[in-house]
Amino acid sequence: MTLQELYAEIDGNYQEVLGRMRMDKLIDRFIVKFLDDTSCQRLIDVYDNPESTIRQRFDAAHSAKGVTANLSLTKLSKLASDVCECFRYGNEKLRAETDVDGLMDEFRVCYAHTVETIQDYAAAR
Repeated sequence: MTLQELYAEIDGNYQEVLGRMRMDKLIDRFIVKFLDDTSCQRLIDVYDNPESTIRQRFDAAHSAKGVTANLSLTKLSKLASDVCECFRYGNEKLRAETDVDGLMDEFRVCYAHTVETIQDYAAAR
């Protein structure tokens, strides 16, 4: 599997990340390092904790959004961004009108698929 195929499979934007990192070698290094990053799992864990605060949920979503955006993991980043906006201070109305549980379910599925696909890519390289 090539990096382009990996990015297509996980609904990422290869051209965007190439523009940012300029070399496949760097993209390869950082996409595999994503497997060690805890930001996305932290968002899931914080969201699933009924005692977590709105601020903790916002911070976790914001971190996940940043990591995924920097790697141009477009679909995962969009979901993290949508969750982040729901927990942003002053967005109580948006949070009330949004199926945040549904967004988080989509995030979980997308994250699991992304991790599995990157693991397959890393094992084959």
